[in-house]
Amino acid sequence: MEQPVDCSVESIAEMIELSTDLMWRYLIDRGELSASAALVVNRLYREGPMRLTALAEAEGASQSGMTQLVQRLERQGLLEKRSDPDDGRASLVVLGAAGRQNWSSRATVRRQRIAALLPEVSHDDEVALWLAAQVVNRVLGQLRESAGARDWPPVDGSE
Repeated sequence: MEQPVDCSVESIAEMIELSTDLMWRYLIDRGELSASAALVVNRLYREGPMRLTALAEAEGASQSGMTQLVQRLERQGLLEKRSDPDDGRASLVVLGAAGRQNWSSRATVRRQRIAALLPEVSHDDEVALWLAAQVVNRVLGQLRESAGARDWPPVDGSE
């Protein structure tokens, strides 16, 4: 039996909200990183080198704000700027060795924290969660790709 679209949207929204809350409140280890810095490190890890303007746009930040953040992360050794091989006048923001190590360390902490929580659920629920994760990971990847390809209108707070 097919579910109405509104029910699907509500269930999906709730799953993403619960996952996000669990992640940001309990699983993530930003260390010395602000939330925006952690998101930039994550994006560069997953998507690779980007021009500063593209990074600012992708993160919904002003170019001046992103410039300041990138400079701070450069001073910390997490990011580097390199020449764009496609345009010698431009530069790309890339993860430095310390940035890759930071991402890897935070990923390890997330996995350890998840492993510590799993004994709180039944074996059957753990298996069900693993099976659901196989599908959810694939579909969320598709949604993220689709969202990244869209030209989203600005959110102005009105509905």
